[in-house]
Amino acid sequence: MVFSGITPTYEVLHMLGCYYLHLFVEVFLEITACNAGRAVHAPSHITEKVVQLFRSKSEFTFLATIQQKSSTSGVIFSIHESEHSYFELESSGVREEIRYHYRFKGKPRTESFPYRLADGQWHKIALTISTSHLLLHVDCNRIYERVIDPPQMELTLGSGVWLGQHSHKHGLFKGIIQDVKLIFAPNGYITQCPNLNRTCPTCSDFLSLVQGIMDLQELLAKMTLKVMS
Repeated sequence: MVFSGITPTYEVLHMLGCYYLHLFVEVFLEITACNAGRAVHAPSHITEKVVQLFRSKSEFTFLATIQQKSSTSGVIFSIHESEHSYFELESSGVREEIRYHYRFKGKPRTESFPYRLADGQWHKIALTISTSHLLLHVDCNRIYERVIDPPQMELTLGSGVWLGQHSHKHGLFKGIIQDVKLIFAPNGYITQCPNLNRTCPTCSDFLSLVQGIMDLQELLAKMTLKVMS
């Protein structure tokens, strides 16, 4: 799809055991009030891959660099079917807050974070979801961390992947969005901010460690039985 003279590119890359969804690589999308009839969404084959990744992964990070017009509100990124938002990141310049919309056991959930993104300045934003653990970075600073209900990862094949809007006419973002990525790997925010120190494990890291210890204990018990017999 070509929009405002810019050709969005979509790639799903598999690198070092991790999946990366790249949108608008090396280009940017300028969104203004003049193009209210826009429809910026991923093609069907990319959407299908995103659905598969959400179903098979328990941790991911959404990354973007944005410049939002002052005092405006809009959706930065959305994955939804009809009115069911599985993942939606919204910036409200009216209330000066960032909102994360998701679903838990079939019911909508919203996490709100007081922060002013709609100030006309460039910002890097990274939202990491790990099981029931949420991390929000803005400009490589960890501004929020909280425990949430585990998001519903069973996306339906009818889901749509949208950039800069919730749908054709709703949640239209006004400003510039670039360097958008979905990273299905632990600590994906380091891709955007490599100088951040990894100080503690994520929930996925901890669960993997616990499972590894249990496997070793089971192996040790079997070896002990063989030695005793």
